[in-house]
Amino acid sequence: MGERKGVLVTDVRGFANPVIARRLMEAGADVVGADPSVDTEMPEEGLHLVAWSDPARIVESAVDRLGGRLDAIVISPAMPAPRTPVEDLSADVLEAYFSRIAIQSLLFASAAAIHMRRAKSGRIVFGTSSGPIGGIPGFAAYAAARSAVNGAVRTLALELAPDGVSVNAVAPNFIQTETYYPRALLEDPVKGPKLLARVPMGRLGEAEEVASVIELLALGRSGFVSGQVIPISGAWC
Repeated sequence: MGERKGVLVTDVRGFANPVIARRLMEAGADVVGADPSVDTEMPEEGLHLVAWSDPARIVESAVDRLGGRLDAIVISPAMPAPRTPVEDLSADVLEAYFSRIAIQSLLFASAAAIHMRRAKSGRIVFGTSSGPIGGIPGFAAYAAARSAVNGAVRTLALELAPDGVSVNAVAPNFIQTETYYPRALLEDPVKGPKLLARVPMGRLGEAEEVASVIELLALGRSGFVSGQVIPISGAWC
């Protein structure tokens, strides 16, 4: 049996991330989580939570907890996205999305890359969105911030490839979670069918389906896969 992998999962209480963390643990990884709702270190359901702060400090705390190593990081900011028509966009609105989704994600990758380059090995997996790939009218600020991360994936992959570090993104949409597509919406007799009509497969995806792809990229024999943004959207894009 090989050495257990050490993984950091950001925003571990948001979107599909609780399922992702559980799946990685079931696959044999030691998982450290961080979440904006957590301001002190504590154990939680088989993983260890570190206090939320700036990305570099979170990564350092995780590395300390994992015994000096970081084999993979799953960077998956979860942020609500209310509809904002283009005429209502402002610098403040845009800054909020870019700061939380784009800037913070890239700072996490930067901090992780320092350790991974030193080890000549590592997996960086972004949790982004396929929304900006297929287009989501009324959500320009959200889509632009997610696109910034999607757009950085190939550049980071090329930069880190000589050091044995892979960089990929998983880009879901139409995944049933209570923060994005709540079950009440799906069960609504009017809104539910209209929602499902937008998805070629005629159903919403499951968090487990997102987690399975992230498990492959973070822990599986997939190190030669790099620079990819992989939509998980039921053939929507």
